Amino acid sequence: MKRHLFLFVIFLQSYLYAQESTASINNSLTEAYKERINYIKKRCSEDSIKAVQDSKIQNKYFINIAAPYGNSFLPGEELKTILEKHNIIWGGEWMGSDIVGYSGECYYSFMTELTKNKFGKDFVDSLIKESVVQYVKKHPGKIFKRDEHTKWTYKGTYLSYTDDNDQLNKDFFNNFIYPEGYGNYDPSQQKYHSSTAVTLILDEKGNPLKEEFRHHIYNEHNLKYIPYFEKEIKKFIKYTKFEPVKYRGCPVKSKTAFSIYYK
Repeated sequence: MKRHLFLFVIFLQSYLYAQESTASINNSLTEAYKERINYIKKRCSEDSIKAVQDSKIQNKYFINIAAPYGNSFLPGEELKTILEKHNIIWGGEWMGSDIVGYSGECYYSFMTELTKNKFGKDFVDSLIKESVVQYVKKHPGKIFKRDEHTKWTYKGTYLSYTDDNDQLNKDFFNNFIYPEGYGNYDPSQQKYHSSTAVTLILDEKGNPLKEEFRHHIYNEHNLKYIPYFEKEIKKFIKYTKFEPVKYRGCPVKSKTAFSIYYK
């Protein structure tokens, strides 16, 4: 009995010590987080004041690039030349992060807003659009990709890329008949629904130039239907009016993709 009581006391002490240690670590993390937030607020305030002061003698314009596609604004040189004509300095791209430290995003964003306020947002936007048009004209053979911040919609809606609940899949299956003998998805035997990933090369008007297929058929019985799937998808592509992919609002030749999800 005494031995059991002794072990219980040891266990209780160890447990309480662990709880205190965890609380201490959590408190340290909380304090570190507070310090970091205060540091960022201080830096942001300082940079905002600096932006206001700098804007009295020069105008700068920065472009914020959304994650995760990296920090590249393709018509940078074109925009730099256009901005210089209006005494605006091209500051380049920036992509903020809340992972480590402070990267100066307050200065970039405040300076950009001050420039927009001085010249007018619509005017500055028109300069950016002009730079994009110039870049596209200079590179007529370029095929834009998704990681270059392009946007593509189907009948004005974005694709889900996860299931058959988007408008493209609905339209495809309106005229699709499953082949006789096709085996439906069985969750007890398959982890995922079968699908076909379609890569399209579209011209600047949305006309298909080339298609490629990547099949993910998780029921071996259905592998024999792949030629049929491809035939039906090609038919769908042929008779569908696709919207062109746009780079910052400008229609471009592009490489894009969609998926067909089978039942």
